[in-house]
Amino acid sequence: MYIQAFVLFFLFIVPIPRTEAQNEQVEGRVIRNIVFMRTEGLGMAELFYNHSKDKKIRELCSRIKSYYTATQPDAVELCTGKNLQLAESEFELLYGRLQKGFEGYDPQKEGAYLEVCEDHINKSITFYTQLVQDAASEDISYFSFKALPELFNLQQEIRKVRKQYPNPLAKVKP
Repeated sequence: MYIQAFVLFFLFIVPIPRTEAQNEQVEGRVIRNIVFMRTEGLGMAELFYNHSKDKKIRELCSRIKSYYTATQPDAVELCTGKNLQLAESEFELLYGRLQKGFEGYDPQKEGAYLEVCEDHINKSITFYTQLVQDAASEDISYFSFKALPELFNLQQEIRKVRKQYPNPLAKVKP
């Protein structure tokens, strides 16, 4: 009986240490996700800015772009010295997908585009919050912690602007 309890204790309670290579792989995947989320958010903001004629939406998009510009040095530092295996074709595919979402842009559906932007910001908040809670690595946690306040501010700004556009007519997927 004691042996079974001892085995269960080690299987479920005592964490199994990861090797340095496993830690680097996990960290690399997390940083890749950060890079792609940032790329998607910036691309979405730029395309929305270029298509919309609404002053408040354009101001919001400018603020989102400013957020990415302001946090870019920290993001680059996070990536420094890491082999993230990022291919330019992956970014082209992502941007192509975003562009396709803005084909046939209809100002009547700006509420739906705002909803997609808000969903992206919400996912970023959830992701960064989880990274801070997990404390996976000091650098990633610190970057996430610094990124969160402005993401919460952007979330609130999107919600304010969305009040102009209740009940989007159709969902879009930029």
